[in-house]
This record gives sequence, C-alpha cells and structure tokens, in this order.
Amino acid sequence: MRILAADGVSGTALANGRMDLRKAGREELRCSPVGTAMWMALRHSDGFLDRAAASLAEAWQTDEGKVRTAMAIWAERMVDTGLLEAAQ
Repeated sequence: MRILAADGVSGTALANGRMDLRKAGREELRCSPVGTAMWMALRHSDGFLDRAAASLAEAWQTDEGKVRTAMAIWAERMVDTGLLEAAQ
C-alpha cells in the first residue's frame, strides 16, 4: 500500500519530538512522537507503508507485524482527516 501526503499539507517538526501538520482550511493537527516517527518514516519510504513499518520496527527493535498494523490504523485515520491519501 502506498500512501502520500495530500496536496497542500505541510508540517513543522517541534523540539519536543512532536510535529504540527496543517492543510489550508483545516485545523492544525499535532502528532505524538510516535505519530511523528510514522509520518517521517512514511515520507522517507516514498509512501510505501510496508517499507516504513519495517524501518520503524528495526529502529524500535520490535515486531514488524505489530508496527505495520499500528501504522495501517494510524494511516487510515490520517486519510480520514485529509492529511494523507492513498496513491492511485
């Protein structure tokens, strides 16, 4: 599955490990440090969820399947908010 930032979405990384995401006409969303890591991993992996999950699982030294499941749930919520969209 490939998921990309929606058009017009921008983000600001904060010193506390969080990230503010915004899209014109919408309320700003502040990501937790885990959400920030997922956003950055997804962007770094060119939107490929499996690659992003693998890189985070390796960095966090945890089960890749669990990370993939958590990322899929997170990505679905981000798609619902209009910040991410599934690539065609």
